[in-house]
Amino acid sequence: QKGAAAAAAGADNLLQVCRVVKLVQSQQWEPCIVFSFKRRETEALALKLVQEGVDFNTEAEKAEVAQIYAGAVSGLSPEDREIPAVKHLLPILQKGIAVHHGGLLPLLKEAIELLFQEGYVKCLFATETFAMGLNMPARTVIFSAVHKWDGEENRLLNSGEYIQMSGRAGRRGKDVRGNVIIMIAEDVEEEMLEKMIKGDAIPLKSSFKLSYYTLLNLMSRVEAVADTEFVIRKSFHQHQFDRDAPRIAARLAEVEAEAGAIVVDNEAEIEKARSLRARADDAGLRLAAGALRSLPPQRP
Repeated sequence: QKGAAAAAAGADNLLQVCRVVKLVQSQQWEPCIVFSFKRRETEALALKLVQEGVDFNTEAEKAEVAQIYAGAVSGLSPEDREIPAVKHLLPILQKGIAVHHGGLLPLLKEAIELLFQEGYVKCLFATETFAMGLNMPARTVIFSAVHKWDGEENRLLNSGEYIQMSGRAGRRGKDVRGNVIIMIAEDVEEEMLEKMIKGDAIPLKSSFKLSYYTLLNLMSRVEAVADTEFVIRKSFHQHQFDRDAPRIAARLAEVEAEAGAIVVDNEAEIEKARSLRARADDAGLRLAAGALRSLPPQRP
């Protein structure tokens, strides 16, 4: 029963996402990126959208997509071109629909990225990795969910992740504003959602470590001394240190001023007590050492 309920909920979610994409198409808010946090779900969403009869491209655009795709896969052997992942992708791309995740062949990912950049892909179902390194904005970004599995728990997106993905909405020089659509489950509280949207991004901290291995690598180059100094001086870690140095120095001056303003009564007696305590500790250590030396040797 639980399996059937989960399958029904998944099918309903696919249908709801497709309805939102149709709304985007009717409002001419494409191109759009639909972020999903499961590879299998991105493919299921694309197939469901095709089954719903959604088609973004004209006949002329479909012919151009076929031409570009044929050129992209021309480097593959005839046997590889018959692989289902390669063979069945073209009809979907011709409708202006595509998927993008880490499980795709690099060649297919490059072809999809090219088609998206050129405007032939109007609806892209992608995992969050698409938002990390690629500068490919769209007019509309859709979140199919706001929870993700991070390897330990199924949690709400943090502000940094939300900002990274929603920041893909709006193309510079083309769109007056970008559109972000969030599909919210009933169990998400309003306060949690507000914190996700309005919260600050996670601060970026350098993990640069100057190890012996790094120094040896630098010294193996020409002009090793200058190279080493240049790498340290231009590192993000050094930049953060230089940026924070005035604040730390000001704080140190404040602490020193506060320490200098402290007045201790009977300071001489306190210092004498500390000296006596140190001498007593030293005598105790000598006594313990002498006791250990006086113990008879243990028999084997």
